[in-house]
Amino acid sequence: MPDNDPPTGGKRTRLLLWSGGVLTAVVAGVITAWATDAVSLLVGPADLVGLGRPALRATVIPVAGRAPDLAVAALPSTPHDRAVFLRGRFSDQAFLDVTAGLGGAWVKRARVRVVFEATRDLRITDVRLKRIGVAQPNVTRAFVQFPSESAARNPQLTLDLNDKAPFFARLPGSKSPFFGPNSLPVKRGDQTEVGFEIQARSRSHAFALEVFYLSTGADRQESITVTDHGRPFRVTGGPARWTAYGTVYRNTGAGLHVAAGREACEIFETGRACASGR
Repeated sequence: MPDNDPPTGGKRTRLLLWSGGVLTAVVAGVITAWATDAVSLLVGPADLVGLGRPALRATVIPVAGRAPDLAVAALPSTPHDRAVFLRGRFSDQAFLDVTAGLGGAWVKRARVRVVFEATRDLRITDVRLKRIGVAQPNVTRAFVQFPSESAARNPQLTLDLNDKAPFFARLPGSKSPFFGPNSLPVKRGDQTEVGFEIQARSRSHAFALEVFYLSTGADRQESITVTDHGRPFRVTGGPARWTAYGTVYRNTGAGLHVAAGREACEIFETGRACASGR
């Protein structure tokens, strides 16, 4: 016996469902295309690339030329750390990692070079020093002389931690802050390098940099925090007498060796007669 044909109503229902699905897909495609065109008109192709990314990114890069000398709060205890430390390769990340673990701090001045990149046009409106913890006594467990290299570039902005209300200025000792009257423009897709110098004559400080910026056409200020590859920057004042250091190292270019007596004195008392040691 032949099968019965399905009822006419069932065919009509399937036809309506199929037609509805096609219509939904067409409408969704039109809406998606319209939305894409609208966003493109508003932000442009270059901005589409930056969607979902921070408007401002900061990268800390090594200091060119002669960096400040270094002090550490402890000496290395493991063979690996001791070997890395005594090699004295200041530009190597391994050396920086070891000295960070030893409580290392740049002596008297910390120089920080930062490259800023933006995904849209903006202006850096302020940079403030963000203290991490309270100031500590000077770091004096050991002093490490930085090797002489080419002359360092002058920093663009300086800050003195000994001021009651420290601010970044264009020249050391300036009475007026740079930011406020001025700002730093960063164009979309461009890089802007800024050098900061933070000075300390007494006490040891840990800090980060808080960077405030304003996007073109926006009325709300935003900020990012800049650290030393996830760690605080550190700077320490020097003791009143260099003999307060437990150990003095001279960097020969082929590694560190302990300097004592007249040799140690001459590191600190350049041009003066060092008749004896400590």
